Amino acid sequence: MPLPLAYSYRRALLDEALGESAASLRGVVLDVGGKRVPRGRFVPPAGPAQRWVRVNLDPAEQPDVVADAGALPVHDKAVESVVCLEVLQYVKRPEAVMAEIARVLLPAGTALISAPFLHRTDTPTDRHRFTEVRLREMIEEAGLRVVQISAQGFFFTTLANIVRQAIARIPPLALRYAVAAVVAPLSRLLLGLDRLAAVRRSAFLSSFTTGFFIVARKL
Repeated sequence: MPLPLAYSYRRALLDEALGESAASLRGVVLDVGGKRVPRGRFVPPAGPAQRWVRVNLDPAEQPDVVADAGALPVHDKAVESVVCLEVLQYVKRPEAVMAEIARVLLPAGTALISAPFLHRTDTPTDRHRFTEVRLREMIEEAGLRVVQISAQGFFFTTLANIVRQAIARIPPLALRYAVAAVVAPLSRLLLGLDRLAAVRRSAFLSSFTTGFFIVARKL
């Protein structure tokens, strides 16, 4: 089924990674920066994840708790799981947010984190972009251990994602979908190229990515 134009290739990869990691979420899940209306297709899982608590500074997003990600109103070692998706780029002090995630997690608790790299700025408060090195530093300095960090696409997916976002903003609706139909075969080719082993082995081509998804644990 074709993806809606508003649904980026980065978001599709993020939703896929979340689905694969959902089983690691247990007990109370603190969704830092979470919104009542989801941005992607990932659905919070039932089962081991017994309760999903959204924390957001903006009351318009209808969170369960209105609070700053850098000062979570949660006791130390209170939750088994934290989700922090596409939040770190907006806050003034991402290191403080990471420290808060580590503080509220129980020992051996899990954090799922994502952040963009080669991606457009989308709000006036979009402040940061993070390399893999910087993400690892912030996570480990906070007292967490990186279990997995995965790049969300490489050179060709990044290129396809940029083209897709540009097409999604063509004002006339008819022209937008006409261009999308023409470009669709090229986009499929680009996404396919990123799956080639040669691309993954290339230091140059694999140095491009839309962003990163991380699984981390409390030490």
